[in-house]
Amino acid sequence: MSEHKSRLSTKDQASAYASPWSLGTRVRLALWSLVWLVLFRPTPKPCAPWRVFLLRIFGATVSGTPFVGASTRIKMPWHLTLEDRACLAGDCEVYNLAPCIIRARATVTQHVYLCAGTHDLAREELPLVTGPIEIGADAFVGAKALILPGVTVGEGAAVGAGSVVTKDVAPWTIVAGNPARAIGRREHPRAR
Repeated sequence: MSEHKSRLSTKDQASAYASPWSLGTRVRLALWSLVWLVLFRPTPKPCAPWRVFLLRIFGATVSGTPFVGASTRIKMPWHLTLEDRACLAGDCEVYNLAPCIIRARATVTQHVYLCAGTHDLAREELPLVTGPIEIGADAFVGAKALILPGVTVGEGAAVGAGSVVTKDVAPWTIVAGNPARAIGRREHPRAR
């Protein structure tokens, strides 16, 4: 079994129509959706510290000064970790049904989908399957890329625009395509 697949977990569900989340979690999700719509989404670019503040209130782990675009959609702030100078550009979708960690100086560009949840389609009750996503320090994820549950994008790695990342990306590797495959290497800045 590949390492990223071992990070996946399946939720218990009685049927395809039963929620795997507690009532408390569902209320928290509804409250966050309202706050996102009224206090997060309409803010201009210079209000990034305000958006980060709102994420902290809802349980995000934040260090330093990250940037989050106003149109970025974050499903569960309490599963989000943002390190110093991490960037979630506008129109990203962070479907973090499991922890999503964006390390220092990592850039996740426009329309990227970080998908930490899916379903086991082989079972009748279609249980939710979740897996953490980690974007390593100094990594770059190009526009409209899709990162699947349980995937780690290594330090300094680059994911090409429109790529579908189904397995871990080694540090300082450039990947592209569907499914994403290694196409080159990035030079480590300290090696110059």
